[in-house]
Amino acid sequence: MSVTMSSAARAAGVSVGLVQHYYDSKEALIVDTLERVLASILGRVERATALAETRHSRIEDMLRAGIEQLLPLDTARREEARLRMAFAGLALDNEELREHQTRFARILRDRAARAIENAGRCGEIPDLGSVDPELEAYVLLSLTEGLCHQLLTSPTGDEGNQARRAIATRMSALFSSACAHRTLSW
Repeated sequence: MSVTMSSAARAAGVSVGLVQHYYDSKEALIVDTLERVLASILGRVERATALAETRHSRIEDMLRAGIEQLLPLDTARREEARLRMAFAGLALDNEELREHQTRFARILRDRAARAIENAGRCGEIPDLGSVDPELEAYVLLSLTEGLCHQLLTSPTGDEGNQARRAIATRMSALFSSACAHRTLSW
């Protein structure tokens, strides 16, 4: 990633001096950008799940609504996903970026695992004792990340629908019963 203070200033339509006023280094600018991208994603996930919850959706549907926010299904999310991939590459050699990426992944996994636990308590998952919520959350999010990569690197037309179907298929195998409560969120 070839980021300079002047290229960042040019992209933002401001002077280099203004960028340097707020950021003492290129690395600080990059870290702040990553923080903002990840916060934006989490905000969108929250809004999508909250909307599904106001509709009294199944926990499966709330979780799917949140997970689908990670997929690059429109222009803004494609740009965001490209940034996430670029930051993932930079994080291999940058501890601070890696910490932000790790914290983001942990937040998503914890929320997904909590949703799976809630689904077991309300009956959407018939035998929660035979399911490891942490592992299932890891699998769902890993599937989503792989689909995200596929959507970015080999788009041919219908991948968005295929990605949604792949997630829905995995989730319907896990969430195979009716909800008894329908009010628990992820």
